[in-house]
Amino acid sequence: MQEKYGDKLGVLWIDSHPDVQTPAQFSNAHAHILAALMGIGDTDLTSVVSRPLAAEKIMIAGIHDPLPYEAKFISEHGIATCSPDEIRSGVSKVVDWITEQKIEYLAIHIDLDVLDPQLFRSVLFARPGRTAGEFGHVAEGKLTITEVLDIVSEATLQARPVGLTVSEHLPWDAINIKNMLERLPLLGGKSQ
Repeated sequence: MQEKYGDKLGVLWIDSHPDVQTPAQFSNAHAHILAALMGIGDTDLTSVVSRPLAAEKIMIAGIHDPLPYEAKFISEHGIATCSPDEIRSGVSKVVDWITEQKIEYLAIHIDLDVLDPQLFRSVLFARPGRTAGEFGHVAEGKLTITEVLDIVSEATLQARPVGLTVSEHLPWDAINIKNMLERLPLLGGKSQ
């Protein structure tokens, strides 16, 4: 999309996390993706990015409490952000970013962990039986589905949507029932 739309493309990254880490901070590549799209980080990822995204064409909406490395990266690159509290006050910050950056086309990324795990149960942080502090000090989602839809609705009134990704769906109940069914004797499982 960057090759097709160039400077007219903006990326609205709806996530509690910026996904700008490198292997030096975190080994799992799902935390590297946005930086890689900017041409920064693991060469296994950046080598396939022929035209990196400019930082000013990125808005991270729903982010809060970034880790120190993430906060430094965002600040040094001047990436626009919008916190859950700012979103609840209206999405004018997102609309202003689209206008100021003259964005005509919009790629939208929704990481489901931007949603409050008490309200949306198919994310990592809603894992049944998890212990306090199990996921360290990583920010957990604070938005509702309605708030995410409001962001997208307002943004797409300003710029034409040309791409959508949805990530990090972990349907714990479906996973658990699948595992249970596999163990039932009548369905091929072995009795314990």
